[in-house]
Amino acid sequence: MIIRSLQLFLLLPFLLLSSMNVNSQPEVVWKKKADYIVINELDGAVNNDHPHRIPVSTIARILSHVQVKNSPYRPDDSFWDTQKDAPVRVFTDREIDLLGNKLSEALIQLKQSEVVAFSVSDLRSSYLGRKRLSISGSVFIKDKRLNLLLGAMHVDLLGKYQRSTGITGTYGRLKNDLSNGEIARSNSHGWDLVTFEGAKKVDNRSDWLSIDLNRTYEYVVIKKKGQSLDTKYLSEQQQELSSVSLEARIIELEQAQKTDSSIEERLRKLKTLYDGGVLPEAAYFEKVRVIMSEL
Repeated sequence: MIIRSLQLFLLLPFLLLSSMNVNSQPEVVWKKKADYIVINELDGAVNNDHPHRIPVSTIARILSHVQVKNSPYRPDDSFWDTQKDAPVRVFTDREIDLLGNKLSEALIQLKQSEVVAFSVSDLRSSYLGRKRLSISGSVFIKDKRLNLLLGAMHVDLLGKYQRSTGITGTYGRLKNDLSNGEIARSNSHGWDLVTFEGAKKVDNRSDWLSIDLNRTYEYVVIKKKGQSLDTKYLSEQQQELSSVSLEARIIELEQAQKTDSSIEERLRKLKTLYDGGVLPEAAYFEKVRVIMSEL
């Protein structure tokens, strides 16, 4: 009996250490180079509404509304920018697409004390050319509200940080890593998240938004010149308005009897194919855009 107790006593530190190591390791949902989506605990995140199922489209539409003031990144390609406090959208369409899918997948796996932490990056234009900038933060659901807590904003990760191949320092400001935000206290940021209808700041912090999930959001479209409109996350009303607008332009062109009969004829043929169900809606509107861009 004494020997068994002694063995258990000697093994106890090892068992505790093993347990601590397991709990400290984030559960990787997705990882690609320096970008990741992980599940782990965050100090102060307790009694959350987890697990929680949210459609990908809902998350994407919400993220499209998130803007920031005083971001280190300026989208206007101008070195002499006089409007440094003008809001810019935090996430690109590519980042929104990625986060929408991965966050929706991860949120249904969470426990009450867990959050989803992320770091995503995309190429952005600047006066020195295109640069890959990173955004990191945490997401959790509490009181039917999506909490978005950001730790790093538009950081040139490759230029300023050295990151190992593994995921280290998932939470907190550890050396050679980006922060995913801290609930206990607000870190000093030069940037400031912007509220929108349905979203409010938590404790008037610049890095934390609480967003109402009972509201309906539309996707904020930022269409750049030369790029076609991606309708993936548009609401039904937005898609309808987009369709009506294009139909109206086609009718206007036909009624005006433009001299360029070849364009008119091509539009009529497309309309006939679309009305007859031969041409899918997405393909039809894309071809219409191409033809009308010739005017």
